[in-house]
Amino acid sequence: MKFFYTGLNKFMWNHPFIKSCTHFTSRFCPYMVAIFYMLFLLKIYLDRPHNLLGLAAEPIAVFAITAILRIVIDRKRPSEKYDLTPIDGSKKTGHSFPSIHVAMSISIALAVLHFGPNMGLLLSVLAGTITVTRLISGVHYITDILASITIALLINFI
Repeated sequence: MKFFYTGLNKFMWNHPFIKSCTHFTSRFCPYMVAIFYMLFLLKIYLDRPHNLLGLAAEPIAVFAITAILRIVIDRKRPSEKYDLTPIDGSKKTGHSFPSIHVAMSISIALAVLHFGPNMGLLLSVLAGTITVTRLISGVHYITDILASITIALLINFI
């Protein structure tokens, strides 16, 4: 894994445009998911208030499980473990497993997909983008990403 992350980090720092796009996307997409989700919650509240709990319950459960796992496991981030300069300039340490950004974005996309396919599709694209950028920015391991996806899918299917 060290070879993968050091090579990826070196590639990003040698290609400023790609690094900038990755950094921007990594920072921008989670805010977009949150804004679209809040607007969709408002729409559901106004149109079908009885569906609001169902739309909010899945992401809340995913957040709780992911947050507890991050505290209990407290895994170092790739940039810490391999002594790399983070792409996003982040000084965050630990709490890498699982990725809360990935888990929440996928959970929100899946929850919204049931009630509004168009908004769900948009949020799915954003969730996919977040998933890829969290990996290529060197903030999370592939196992962090896979665990986050698994948690979101399991809660969605329950």
